[in-house]
This record gives sequence, structure tokens and C-alpha cells, in this order.
Amino acid sequence: MDTAVPGQYLMAASKEENGVQQRYFPGKGAVVTKVDVEGGQAEIISATVLGRVVVQQLQSEEKNQDFLVSVIPKTDYSEFKQVAADAQAAVSATSTNLPREGDVVLVKVIRLNPKQATCEILCVEGAGNVSSDSGMGSTGTSAQFSVPMGGGSQLLSSYGAVASFQGSSAGAQPVDVGEAFRGIIRTQDVRSTERDKVKIVECFKPGDVVRASVLSLGDGSNYYLTTARNDLGVVFAKSEGGAGEQMLAIDWETMVCERTGVTEKRKCAKLFS
Repeated sequence: MDTAVPGQYLMAASKEENGVQQRYFPGKGAVVTKVDVEGGQAEIISATVLGRVVVQQLQSEEKNQDFLVSVIPKTDYSEFKQVAADAQAAVSATSTNLPREGDVVLVKVIRLNPKQATCEILCVEGAGNVSSDSGMGSTGTSAQFSVPMGGGSQLLSSYGAVASFQGSSAGAQPVDVGEAFRGIIRTQDVRSTERDKVKIVECFKPGDVVRASVLSLGDGSNYYLTTARNDLGVVFAKSEGGAGEQMLAIDWETMVCERTGVTEKRKCAKLFS
């Protein structure tokens, strides 16, 4: 087992040896990269994280030999388990649920300004949590030790979590501090009608859980999200800026507190026809 660094080419996605076709599929910490070669392009398995390279042979009913290539960080290696499955099942089980264009996602609103709502992506619908810490949207190994009030794990709070968790500089070890998957809902993407009259503060509040669709990969820092469909919008909210009780939607633009009867404006999702 060798150690790989992010971006390092590991092996060709397919090759022939002693008359047997060998196919390699990316697992955790690996991805297929197309590179230009003489006469066209070739598919190469490359690493996306720093860690040990693990190659496992998969079940195959054909004469071909299938292998799963994973790159496992040092901190996760003790929990790594061998995969006993065919190629399709193994890739599905080890792939990362990164949001793609057109995916429906659940997000948590963490910040508002007059032009947009900033959100943290919690999960991709039909694919489970984005990351292994079950809902905070962090990709780091230490972020679960500290969750700031503004939302999920952030860079500075994660550094603080690492420092407090290690206890002393003598026992400190390098830890992946993580990064949240963020998205923004712009005013023009809230609804499909009367877009010029949209007021973000009347559509969302910090702490709301929103069902949205990925419009595009955005600006490199944030996914662009949209709620401009009847089945998209706020699905869970609490009154009084999150300090009150759970609210229920009574129409497209209003939610009511079950206990107090207080009403607040939201862009509500119609989940059931």
C-alpha cells in the first residue's frame, strides 16, 4: 500500500494483463480523471485526499477482473472495512453524495441579506447525508466537536475545536478541520412569478429547513439554489426566529405556530398534492 496525495494519478481505469481485462473503479477518496494522450483521451484513477491507497478485488461473474481503488486518510484507516460486492454496488456504497445540477437538496438557512439567503446543504434527496457527520454539512474529521451558533462547522471554530480537543500542544496532531457545503438562494430564484417584488426576509429566516433544487455549481464558493417550484420552499420552521414552537404552512406564503397562533411569512413548499 502506497501513500497518495490529492491529484496524484494512481492507475489506468482499465488495462489488459495475461489476456484478462482488468477494470478499476474509484472508491472513497478517488475519482476518475480524463487526461489527454496521443490519439485521444484516457481515463485515470486519481486521488482526492491524502492517505493510503487500497485496492480491493470485487465480485464479478464475467471473465473480467474488477477492482475498487480507495484512498483512506490515516485517521479513518482503522475503521475502514473491505467491500464484498459487485462493481456497481461498491461504487454506490463508497461514493460521496456531492450535490449536482438538478438535485433536490435539504438546506438550513444560516444568514440573510437583502439580496440572498445563505444556506448550508444538509443532504441530497434520495442519496443520504452529504457527509458522515449526519447533517451539519462538514467534511472535516474534527468539526463535530464544536458547532457555532451561525450554522455548521466553520473554519475558525474548527481550529478552536482542534485546539481544545487536543488539550496540549505536546499531543497535538494534524486534523482535517473541514469545510461546509454552502449554497445561496438569490431573490430572483425564490419564485417564478413577481420576482421583482420578492423580499428575502419574508421568505426565509435563519434556522429554517428548506427544500431546494441545485440550479448550478455557482461561483466556486456556493452552489446556486432555487425554490421556484410549488414543491420547493420551507418545510420546517420555528416561530420567533427559531425561539418559538414549530410552525405549519397554511398557504403558499404563511406559516402558523401550532401553540400560540402567531403567523409569519415564508415561501412554503407544497409537499403533498
